[in-house]
Amino acid sequence: MNTRNFQFRVSPLDGERGSRFVLDSESDALPQGVPVVATGEFDATGRAIVELATDDGGNLDKPKAGQGGILVYEQFRYDGTDTAITTYSDMDTVPAGRGVQVVTGENRVKVAYKTTDATAFYNRANYPTARVMVAGAGATPTVAVGDYLTPGTGSDVAGYWKETSDAAEAWLVVTSVDSNGWVEAVLNF
Repeated sequence: MNTRNFQFRVSPLDGERGSRFVLDSESDALPQGVPVVATGEFDATGRAIVELATDDGGNLDKPKAGQGGILVYEQFRYDGTDTAITTYSDMDTVPAGRGVQVVTGENRVKVAYKTTDATAFYNRANYPTARVMVAGAGATPTVAVGDYLTPGTGSDVAGYWKETSDAAEAWLVVTSVDSNGWVEAVLNF
């Protein structure tokens, strides 16, 4: 799993990549690697519906087993895209209503998030898309090794993850930060 803004540095093993989840059909497309929680509802096939976890949704505490984690979507098809200019890292969002995986893995699964600025690449305007994955990451990071991360505002502008000092809200523990916008963290549940 490798997109422009999200990567596994230590991949999940059996049992850490939960299945039988579906992204809420009323949701906007979401980037890979964002925090999600189960809504308590199920679709017609019995899959648990998940939605973006945000700091205004009251769901900052680490989720219970099977009730949330990091969103992953396996993109196998490139229908409707020009494969001459589209790579696997361009397929970085999860369409609403699709079957997804929800990853957990206390103190073992390691992820990396990259904050990207809008630039022009090969004459393609706004490529890559500007996206803040972790609030406080960038050229002068305010996030530091040892900090806890919890769901943030939930937008490309304000970030999907933010720092917290509350251990009950610590979905991730930061293990590395650099000035190029990379933040590595290990899952804490």
